[in-house]
Amino acid sequence: MTRSRVLPRAGILIGALVAALAGAVVLPAPATATATAQVTDLGVLPGGSYSFAYAMNSSGTVVGQSSVGLGNHAARWNPDGTVDDLGVLPTGVDSTANAVNDAGVVAGRGSMRDAAHDFHTHAVRWNLDGTIDDLGTLPGDVASEARGINSAGVIVGYSQQPDGVRHAVRWNLDGTVDNLGTLPGLSSSQANTINDAGTIAGYSYGCCPGTRAVRWAPDGTISALGIGSAPSTSIATALNDNGEVAGYETTDTSRVARWDGTGAITLLNPLPGDATSWASDISASGVMVGKSFTSGDAGHAARWDADGTVSRLAPLVDGEDATANAVNDNGQAAGYATTADGWTHAVRWSTGVG
Repeated sequence: MTRSRVLPRAGILIGALVAALAGAVVLPAPATATATAQVTDLGVLPGGSYSFAYAMNSSGTVVGQSSVGLGNHAARWNPDGTVDDLGVLPTGVDSTANAVNDAGVVAGRGSMRDAAHDFHTHAVRWNLDGTIDDLGTLPGDVASEARGINSAGVIVGYSQQPDGVRHAVRWNLDGTVDNLGTLPGLSSSQANTINDAGTIAGYSYGCCPGTRAVRWAPDGTISALGIGSAPSTSIATALNDNGEVAGYETTDTSRVARWDGTGAITLLNPLPGDATSWASDISASGVMVGKSFTSGDAGHAARWDADGTVSRLAPLVDGEDATANAVNDNGQAAGYATTADGWTHAVRWSTGVG
């Protein structure tokens, strides 16, 4: 059972930061459409037909989800090419792995059945011995999900109330869970990532001023990240150990965003000829991966180098849809792509990505 505490809201930083950083956009470097890296189909669990990769560690271990008959199970694709079914909670039927650290501890979500036989989603952790732990929710909440994990094993995500309101949370090593709170005036928040210093990134949303990318300091202080143009919305998806944050900002279209350690924003171009883009992950060297879309919503997996240069990651089938969700510092990326027969499979790109 988890014990919870609400972190103090003192020290919340918004007005001065927003005023100082509004319009702080660095022009991107010229783009290139050159396809890079070799792509490998990671396949599916036995009995499955589709799979998705959501995260990867420095050794190239990839985690995500695969269909297994009528359900979906969290899956781990190992560097040697084998795939493991991570299983579900004792009363569950489905699970998804969203994050993995370099030790191999995995975090995500799993369905569970309560005393009334209703199903809910709970944040879970898969340990090195293969056991699965239900991380629970904040008191009175009905659902939760783990979205990120750092090298120490601290996990972040969200906990959800019966009315759908979410609060970003941190599951600590001592079993406590912290309510990270929201920006003033907003009702909800979600934490997506945590680095080894304990800094957390995600977003806060509700009524006004809308969805904003945010960063939580290790002590729980929340601050809004800079904006490139107003009005806009933004979401932070990933964070490296240098304090750089990846995500995207949306006005009439969405563009990849990189925030530096001070919170200043750089907006980057999609692939040439594409209309919109977003970033899912960032490496220690500042390489980001994500997706670039045409005006017709066809999607291409893409990589943004530290200088802003964008390049396409090769699909399994030339011209078909692909998405990159993770990048490490050893020249690898992971995500999913359409196969020749129309299914979606988890993939790994190797050589020259990170």
